[in-house]
Amino acid sequence: MVLAGGCASGSLYKIGEGNGTSFLAAFFGLCIGQAVFVNVKWFNFLIPQKWVDAAAAKGLPADKVTSSFDTYLAGYVWDQPTLQWSHTKAISEALPGATKYFIGDSLLNALIPAAVLLIVIYAFYSRKGFMKKRTKAKGGATGFSDELAGIWNMITASKRTTIMGVIIGIVAGLHIFVMKGMQIKFGVANFGELLTRMGHAADTSIKGTVFDPGYWYITSQEGQLGGWILDKLGWNMRDNIFFGVNNGLPDPWRNPALWMSLGIVFGAMVMARLNNEFKFKLPKGELIVWGLLGGILMGVGSRPALGCNIGAFFIRVAGGDPSGWLYGTGMVGGAFLGVKFFNWWSERKMAKEMEAF
Repeated sequence: MVLAGGCASGSLYKIGEGNGTSFLAAFFGLCIGQAVFVNVKWFNFLIPQKWVDAAAAKGLPADKVTSSFDTYLAGYVWDQPTLQWSHTKAISEALPGATKYFIGDSLLNALIPAAVLLIVIYAFYSRKGFMKKRTKAKGGATGFSDELAGIWNMITASKRTTIMGVIIGIVAGLHIFVMKGMQIKFGVANFGELLTRMGHAADTSIKGTVFDPGYWYITSQEGQLGGWILDKLGWNMRDNIFFGVNNGLPDPWRNPALWMSLGIVFGAMVMARLNNEFKFKLPKGELIVWGLLGGILMGVGSRPALGCNIGAFFIRVAGGDPSGWLYGTGMVGGAFLGVKFFNWWSERKMAKEMEAF
């Protein structure tokens, strides 16, 4: 994300603002790179035999388990237990009805850890400067209420970002609510059922399904677009689990998840034009390398992690799955290394330029 100048969703809205580097990251990384990754034998030398045996025991068609990623999914991931706090015995028995979701999934798994993180960030990065100003303004000692004011000041430092963050959260929640409500009302569990009824069964997987998460997600539909393009160019992209068994390979104009991504691009373009900020920026030199490399790493990384920062972090954490915090830890660690790399690169480049000067 650091190399590409934005995460998966960030790259999409930057495309809407005319950023060519983000286009390279999204198209050649998230789309093409991801599709290639799930369909070839990249890391067979790392796969233990027990994964191979476990994948074979699933009884899947032999022509659908052809890549390293297939063996990783069928031989390892599918055998791992899933954890959601509200479904654990201790919480589900202690809390009645919907209370278990608010306490287990929301409070314990999302709100409290997020509050702790904010406190840590405040203590190490914002507290010293804020309390210095606070002490000077009060002309005396400060107390606990001032610490709370400092945390609140940090959170609301950019009022526009804070307000939009709250709105996005509310809209995302409503989106999930409406999509699930429509599925229940019309008795449709997956959009693949509708495609089949409309005579487009070829768009779906062997299970009759397509990628249809029912909530905001980014990377899988980009992978479908890349897979569709490569399939049209003559590369069989249906001989794997990702497309052939799980997500299908629908035409782009019949892919509901992809329309969400296109909506992000179009919406960003509209806002950029309304604010006179749209400008097509053609990538040059090292920006081409960073865009391609960052996008490929994002696309490849989203598959073993089973999602990007939206699907693997925010959605999992909000849904009560503690594994989302593991993704968050890796994301922060990777971003730290990325920033360190860029600092080293910039200092090295500036030193050469000054030496030449």
